[in-house]
Amino acid sequence: MLAKIALGVTSATSVAAATYAYRLVRQTRTDSLTGLGNRAALAAAFHRAMRRGRGRVGIAIGDMNGFKAINDTHGHRFGDQVLITVARVLRDTAQRGELPVRLHGDEFAVLLPSISTPEQAEHRVREFQAAVAAITEVDGQPVDVGISLGVMTAPAAKAQLSALLASADDRMYADKHATRQHTTRTAVTA
Repeated sequence: MLAKIALGVTSATSVAAATYAYRLVRQTRTDSLTGLGNRAALAAAFHRAMRRGRGRVGIAIGDMNGFKAINDTHGHRFGDQVLITVARVLRDTAQRGELPVRLHGDEFAVLLPSISTPEQAEHRVREFQAAVAAITEVDGQPVDVGISLGVMTAPAAKAQLSALLASADDRMYADKHATRQHTTRTAVTA
């Protein structure tokens, strides 16, 4: 009888410890504001995609256009709500296996683990940008939200996360510059 009780206590303790460990790992890989994954979650998912080693893997990285103005005009609490809304839209737009994460501030990334071609990655980036641009209201307030994204792909078996992030970041700044140039030309010609 005592052996059964001891076994039951040991099993219950093991289950509790495993549950606690799972929650702790999940907590260390989750952005507390948005509920998206964070940089640690991105790294773990990237390494899983590399181990599979088939096709290409892509990383899209970007930050929001005009986010400082949103914070300056409406305050940081409203800015947080905008970030939460953008995170939800990125999550809803992600396809099976894709992982949107919040890196920090208004900077997000999306892991594209099974990309056939760089053109497919560019297409996915445009879909994410269109989904974010469709946000017109947050908490009853009208907003103009956009995100500049850059994407880079590499063969999954040879990809390096730091290199993909750096190249995607360079492309994101090129996209941000092109967006500013277009906005400026539109404002001047309007």
